Amino acid sequence: MVITGHYLIPAPGELIRDGALCVDEGRILAVGKRDDVLRQFPHKTLVECPQSLLTPALVNAHCHLELEFCEGKVEYKGNFIEWLQEVRNLKHDFMVLPGYFPERSVKAVLASGVTTLYDHYTMEMDFRAIEEAGLRYLGFRELFEFNNHQPNYRRLRDATMYSFAVHSPYTASAEIALAAYQVAREKGVPISMHLAEMPQELEFIRSGDSEDIEQLLRRAGAWDDRWQGTGTTPVAYFDSLGVLGPDVLCVHLNYVTSEDIEILARRGITHVYCPRSHAYFMHPEHPLPKFRLAGITSCLGTDSYGSNVSLGILEEAKLAWAEFPQLSATEILAMITEYPLRPLGLERELGKLAKGYRADLAVWRGCEGESFDELLRWLVGQKTAALVMRDGRMVHES
Repeated sequence: MVITGHYLIPAPGELIRDGALCVDEGRILAVGKRDDVLRQFPHKTLVECPQSLLTPALVNAHCHLELEFCEGKVEYKGNFIEWLQEVRNLKHDFMVLPGYFPERSVKAVLASGVTTLYDHYTMEMDFRAIEEAGLRYLGFRELFEFNNHQPNYRRLRDATMYSFAVHSPYTASAEIALAAYQVAREKGVPISMHLAEMPQELEFIRSGDSEDIEQLLRRAGAWDDRWQGTGTTPVAYFDSLGVLGPDVLCVHLNYVTSEDIEILARRGITHVYCPRSHAYFMHPEHPLPKFRLAGITSCLGTDSYGSNVSLGILEEAKLAWAEFPQLSATEILAMITEYPLRPLGLERELGKLAKGYRADLAVWRGCEGESFDELLRWLVGQKTAALVMRDGRMVHES
């Protein structure tokens, strides 16, 4: 199959006018000017997309698909822990059980041009249905075991279909965090965590004192009477445990010190920023520019319907660019294509339209602009792709 477009972006910062690519058996055989590709593959089926922009398929680096049941039903009233407890209550009220398939969310993610998703989950969903829908699903099971000091390694290894999300320093004991990290390393996969997300977390890790967090843990049967605090920040605490490294995605990082930033840069973590969720919880301006100066790789995620109105990754890119106009168009696209793939070691398989890469791509109709920067400005205003392909298979068409 040969797919043509008025413009083709092979990779962040690159642009081909009147471009085309050839796809066969899930891989890209060639990328270039339309006439050159057609001359090379004259007998392939031709799919022409006039006035369209072809891009690599996008990556959503943080989501909670299972919180589909929260859409329009949870309200933030200024206290994050109360909001989190309300989400947990809703899950019980809606009888959300193992085998759940968040079909609307999966379709929304695919329609947004995303084929690869990092997801936090707490229960066994219908993972087969998610994959069959076309999503490359990387599920990180959240651990809510603050009082577990003797983790069962065999149980942990069997407890996830992919990897773990050490939910946060206030929900996972030191032993659980270490065990999850070690299991992930044995499996050769990254691990994810919420870190330095909100003020109560900072105080709880420093002094051991937070009535809100204690109440949350008691309700979950996970409170630890021996907890005294560490006298340090969440970042420094997890670093002291040895669970920060290049195979770790640190989500949020809203409240960090200069020393924390030095630690994060030294460990080579990948940071995930969720701009619309950040705004929903009314956090102060994110320290993203400081991360950028320190050489920390940042990418973007949507979080969930509990704190967002959609799962569109381009809407996150649009807000991030508005907040931090010093980001280049190349960086913005890399944050939703190339950068999130580094912890997976897949940056030479996905994230670009290049010979030998997997045929993951999106087609966007009615493109406006002529330069790479102009087209990116237009692209981040889009919500739905015309076509989305994963491994050469059509997974969305509108």
